[in-house]
Amino acid sequence: MSLTINFGIDLGTTNSLIARCDNGVVEVFKNPVGHKELLPSVVGFRKERILVGDKAREYIEKDPANVFSCFKRKMGTSENFFVPNLGDFRSPIALSAMVLKELRNFIYTTESPQSVVITIPASFDTIQSNATKQAGYDAGFKEVVLLQEPIAASLAFANKGSDLDKEGKWLVYDLGGGTFDVALVQFIDGEMRITDHEGNNYLGGLDFDNLILEQLIVPYVEGLGEFGDLVNSLKSASGRLNALYYELLYKAEEAKILLSNVPETDIEFEIEDIHGEEHDVFLTITREAFNAIIKERIEETIQFAKTIVERHHLSGGDLKEVILIGGSTYIPLVRTMLRDGLGIPVNASVDPTTAVAIGAAYFAGTRTAAFAIKSTLPESGVADKPSLFEIKTAYQKNTNEDEAYFSAVVTGETDGNSYRITRSDGGFDSGLKPLTKRIEEILTLLPNSLNEFQLRFFDSNQLPLDTHVAPIAIVQGKYSLYG
Repeated sequence: MSLTINFGIDLGTTNSLIARCDNGVVEVFKNPVGHKELLPSVVGFRKERILVGDKAREYIEKDPANVFSCFKRKMGTSENFFVPNLGDFRSPIALSAMVLKELRNFIYTTESPQSVVITIPASFDTIQSNATKQAGYDAGFKEVVLLQEPIAASLAFANKGSDLDKEGKWLVYDLGGGTFDVALVQFIDGEMRITDHEGNNYLGGLDFDNLILEQLIVPYVEGLGEFGDLVNSLKSASGRLNALYYELLYKAEEAKILLSNVPETDIEFEIEDIHGEEHDVFLTITREAFNAIIKERIEETIQFAKTIVERHHLSGGDLKEVILIGGSTYIPLVRTMLRDGLGIPVNASVDPTTAVAIGAAYFAGTRTAAFAIKSTLPESGVADKPSLFEIKTAYQKNTNEDEAYFSAVVTGETDGNSYRITRSDGGFDSGLKPLTKRIEEILTLLPNSLNEFQLRFFDSNQLPLDTHVAPIAIVQGKYSLYG
């Protein structure tokens, strides 16, 4: 049994991750649904279902009023978010707790951590820090240790072989999806410390996506027909084209990511003008055009860095390097302008999207835990106590249809508990639903394939229950793939 915390979480504005340190080796966990390391920090409410992550992002195009993101920006404030489908409000703490609960499901081992390290921006004050701790407690953790993100990133680079000078100073440049921070870090009395920081909680990759939409897509579309006030029609919650707005933001984000590796990319979509005429839009966006619209915002981030350098009267020789973290630092223009603007070597030797989680795990591996890590199953792999429910399932194991009806009868205490059905490839996710005596679902199937689904149960805190059901296996196609 480990005596250290071991588990570290990067609770990000746009994406979150969880990692574990085991004897000095760090593993970043992947979502069992879709096998991605990054979990979008997005929560959606669809009638009785709770969606977290990619499924919530997809749902935003259908029902944006009931999907919430970037709530990290509001941590520690009195602002709450109204959920029409619930007829009630949810706080940034509650939404963050839902993301943390979802991350717990990434842990594929039998471990159930009671203690965890969660990272926070260097700019977080006491109120914001306490709000983050509360989200951790609400997610079911008994001990929450906070770690500043620039320190976590520096630990990741130091443990991955980067030669951080224990006598020198370095900058941590963090340009993520929703926020920007730059911190001056150095060793003082043998400890890694942040001695200064600057930033903007409303500057990040999301702003670049909006710039693509407003300065490249909208002007092009306006040349195709009459659309009235197109920007307002897209961005206003009551606008005629509001649903299309989220689709275009997603396409803009995809274009932004692709332009880090290719000189140009295409965006395609359909849009209806004020006369009801449909227009097929095919727009080519070049890296040159993209660079032109984001250059001013990147210059803002470099000015923040220069402010720190000037405030501490540092010269080029005093700063050893700039460590890059945050997904937006993949943009080539960011690295070029940063290198030219500061005249300091840029270090991106650790994946900027996972560095904070990796560093948090390294730190967690050195901290004694107040609560021992529990095991959800004994070594034999069999539940160590009787199942809470008896479940009888019914479904057709072979079908030519593209959907399958699944039902289950549940015997046992269901009040306050919930269930979730997911397809192994991530293509189907029922979301978290209240558990009743009878479960009924329409499962979508991949054609000519063996479709495997998992039925899992959770308590009122969204923690997994020791009730195990055999995988739901359905063959779609004329012949059974079992042979």
